[in-house]
Amino acid sequence: MARTAMARRKKQSNFISFALVAIVVLLIAFLIFLKSIETRGKLNAYVSRDEALDAQIALEEERSLEIDELEKYVQTKAYAGEQAQEKLGLVSEGEIVFRKE
Repeated sequence: MARTAMARRKKQSNFISFALVAIVVLLIAFLIFLKSIETRGKLNAYVSRDEALDAQIALEEERSLEIDELEKYVQTKAYAGEQAQEKLGLVSEGEIVFRKE
């Protein structure tokens, strides 16, 4: 009888140990699952931010090309003449100036 009681206690102890280990493993698996969901959310946010930054880079590269073209135009004589007419009021030969009174 003593052996059966000890065997029963040992089985119960083994069952309780197994149950506790199973609970701990399930808890760890659940926490890993939650972290993976959080990580996926961050990844999606980073991907959308990356796409937005890529679009912004494309716009800035386009703007840079426009600025380069403007820089080349500013160094021409046509631009200098245009600015002289607009800001200084200079007149080319053969042009007639009408003044408002």
